[in-house]
Amino acid sequence: MSFFDFVKPNWKKSDPEIRLKAVAEVDDQNIIEVLSNDVDVRVRSAAIKKIKNLDTLKSISQKDENEEVRTLAKNLYLEAVVKILKSLKELSQENKALLNEIKETRYADELLKSSSVCDEIREELVAYCSKATVLFHVATKDGKESIAMAAAEKITSDTLLADIAKNSRHTNIRKIVSKKIQDKKDAEDDGKKAIELAIKKQEALLGQAHSLAAQKNPLEVKDQFEQLMKEAAILGMGDREESLQQVYKSFIKFYEEANAEKIAAEKALAEKLQKIEGLKGELEQLESLIAENQVKESEEQVDKILSNWEENKSIMEASFVKRYNNAFFKIQEIRKPAPVEVEVDVESNSARQELLARLEDLAQSDVNYATSKILHGIVRQWENPKLKASEDSDLQAYNNLRSILADKIEAFNEAAQKQVEENSVKLRAIIDRVKSLDENEDFRELNRKVKECYFEWKEIVGDQKYKYHDLWQEYKEVTSRFQEMQQWENWRNEQSRDEILQEMEALTKEEGSQEVLTKLRDISNRWRGIGSVSPVKFVEYKERYQSYYETIRSNCAVFIEEMNEQKLQNLKEKEGICEKLEALVNGEELSWKDKYKGVQELQEAWKNIGMIPREQVVPLTERFKTVVGSFYNQYKENQKVEDEAREVNYEKKVALCMEAEAIQESSDWNATSNKLRQLQEAWKSIGPVPKAKSDEVWNRFRNACDVFFVKRRTHFEEMDSLKKQNLEGKTAICEKMEALKTVTLEELKGYEAEFKALGIVPKENAEAIRLRFNEIYNTHLVALAEQDPELKESLDAVRAKKIEMISKVAQFAESAGSNQMADSVREIQKEWRETPSCGEKDSELYKRFREVCDDFFTRRRDQLDIQEQARQNNLQKKLLLCEQAEDLLNDLNESTIGSSMNKVKHLRRLWKEVGAVPREHSETTWQRFNTACDKVFAFGKKDEPTEEE
Repeated sequence: MSFFDFVKPNWKKSDPEIRLKAVAEVDDQNIIEVLSNDVDVRVRSAAIKKIKNLDTLKSISQKDENEEVRTLAKNLYLEAVVKILKSLKELSQENKALLNEIKETRYADELLKSSSVCDEIREELVAYCSKATVLFHVATKDGKESIAMAAAEKITSDTLLADIAKNSRHTNIRKIVSKKIQDKKDAEDDGKKAIELAIKKQEALLGQAHSLAAQKNPLEVKDQFEQLMKEAAILGMGDREESLQQVYKSFIKFYEEANAEKIAAEKALAEKLQKIEGLKGELEQLESLIAENQVKESEEQVDKILSNWEENKSIMEASFVKRYNNAFFKIQEIRKPAPVEVEVDVESNSARQELLARLEDLAQSDVNYATSKILHGIVRQWENPKLKASEDSDLQAYNNLRSILADKIEAFNEAAQKQVEENSVKLRAIIDRVKSLDENEDFRELNRKVKECYFEWKEIVGDQKYKYHDLWQEYKEVTSRFQEMQQWENWRNEQSRDEILQEMEALTKEEGSQEVLTKLRDISNRWRGIGSVSPVKFVEYKERYQSYYETIRSNCAVFIEEMNEQKLQNLKEKEGICEKLEALVNGEELSWKDKYKGVQELQEAWKNIGMIPREQVVPLTERFKTVVGSFYNQYKENQKVEDEAREVNYEKKVALCMEAEAIQESSDWNATSNKLRQLQEAWKSIGPVPKAKSDEVWNRFRNACDVFFVKRRTHFEEMDSLKKQNLEGKTAICEKMEALKTVTLEELKGYEAEFKALGIVPKENAEAIRLRFNEIYNTHLVALAEQDPELKESLDAVRAKKIEMISKVAQFAESAGSNQMADSVREIQKEWRETPSCGEKDSELYKRFREVCDDFFTRRRDQLDIQEQARQNNLQKKLLLCEQAEDLLNDLNESTIGSSMNKVKHLRRLWKEVGAVPREHSETTWQRFNTACDKVFAFGKKDEPTEEE
């Protein structure tokens, strides 16, 4: 080394090793450009990697004497161009030259596939691209429809076009490409396949129409059916048009009926909900009166509320009925002095009970890595000598729960160990894959593969890194050979960190605001996402970053304080959600469907709440997950029960199908119609069946009903024709009798027999034709009676008999509720039908007879309704007595048994005073009441001394 070398800077010294080292230390672009012309290839290569000027890189890629250097410079130049193009929001004339630089390189394909590149660049690249695989990617994945369409138009492969028609993200492109494929096929077979396809579409539409018409809820499929009809109109149904219209008309009729039922049900539900809200308000008013000891002062108001509740209690939920019953019982206690009860001083053991409750909650929740620690904490508290000794039952429960938890923890640990073993096999495979990588492979491809292995490693390991320490050390050892790749990665990371530090320096000069804090948060996330840098630069970067970070935070102190206050507010909201969840999960008022919906809404609300103080994140999240997990475990168990119930419902519905199929060919129209309607009502009362079997069993049942009702409709259509013929025949008889001036008694009876033999006529004409016949018949009969005293005497006797029948029915009206009287009236009706006409005024007597019969049966219905209502009221009273008797069992002990037995005697006296209940409830209600009473007396008798004692 010459003397001049000592005074020269490192980048000018004669030793290439020193110059190479100087490249890594210097940042001056002028010096770097000088070094890019260095005689040593290694120095030139290192310098080229740090050059930022595009023209310089382009010049080196064209002029350098070394091929590897030219290739390196070209790659760096193209990468810089790609970076510029990616950052553009629009393509200028100047930048088109840069785009032309990469059109024949692999970078063009990468740019074309990238959705972040501006539309104009992708349009240019599509026009130039000829690679079918790249065009296919753009046609199926690109977000802009015009670009994707341009790519699709350049593809000629039938296979790729079919895939585009199936997988393109744009509906319009899928349709256009599908039509293009179809047009091509149609051109090949002269349209024969199009005709066959049209026929198949017609059949498919008709089949779909039948399927939609068979759905049990036409309201849900109405829009689908209308869309189907539109498609059918566009397609044209040909010979199948009439069949489709028939199916559509049948569906519309079914839809209108269902819609009317829905409207009626919604109206009834609204009225019911209004009544429920009123009853809730009255209940709160009643409880308020009890709490304020105003029952006796507001006696009239209390009685009014009690009466309204007794009348409508059946529509209320069990929780409200129980509250009402408690209020009712308290009112009875207020109005009648309650017996003096002996107060009992029971020693409290709340600490033990609280620990048991915590232990039970822990046993019911899912086991995790923290479960064992929580259990140990509870055990230490339980064994605390300061707590009083617990009852044997508490100790037994404690031991049982500990045993359950021990088993669950052991199972969890075994599963975790098994998972570690399985993961170790996967990690070993990754190590072997890294070992097999070729160092001579393309640098970027090698870097990509190593990164993929690392990310896969992280995904497998998760947050359990300490369990795979030895494997991690081995992994680091096999990746240590990629030193050059690491240096390259460090350099790229340093460039990224320099950019971020520049952004932070600019932020330090801005006034504090929420926007600045947001940018700082984004910068921090990006900083953490950048990989390692060289050890020489690490401390410098860390100090600069920390300095800028603290300055920005200091500028935003006010906003940070606001953020902390917001975190505290978020904490309160999340704690409120936890409380709501716990109340919802433990509550019994809501159905499982409503609970499930409520839990989902609260989970969504939890997600939408921002950050909370860091120290509260873990315990609050654990609390939230525990209660949610507990709910879903309960929900799954309930679903199992419901699935079993659905299977039972399915068996019941299959039985109804068999019953319907057994009578579907019957011609007993009235009886069978009533039976099928009963089966339909029974079907409605049965709950849901498994979803997979729902359509099958419904279609089977509906088809069985349709077979009968179609036959019945056909029969009655034939009957309507016959009724019209009978009406014409009866009208002809009346006209014939009206034309007669004289007639014998035998002829008159012959006309009567002929009239009756013709059978029934249309309902709307029955009364008129009967009156017409009776009028002409009675006219002739009166004329004959005037000439025949014996006939006149007979008619008078018939008239007297009919008047007596009218009088009897009128007398029976006062006792219309009696079954015996009802049978007597029916016998008189039968006798009236068999009694001949009395001639003059027969129609007037018949009218009076009908009026007294209608009055009798109207009164009978009213009296039966009153009796049934009284039985229902009695049933409610006796159910209340049952609840009161059962409530005595809840607080039964030696100190209260005397008072409880006295209350039972009082309840039995009240039971006897209440009248009859509906027959179907009589036995079960009595058994329930008597069982509760007997248990109270049995408890009392067990403590009585025996004769031997």
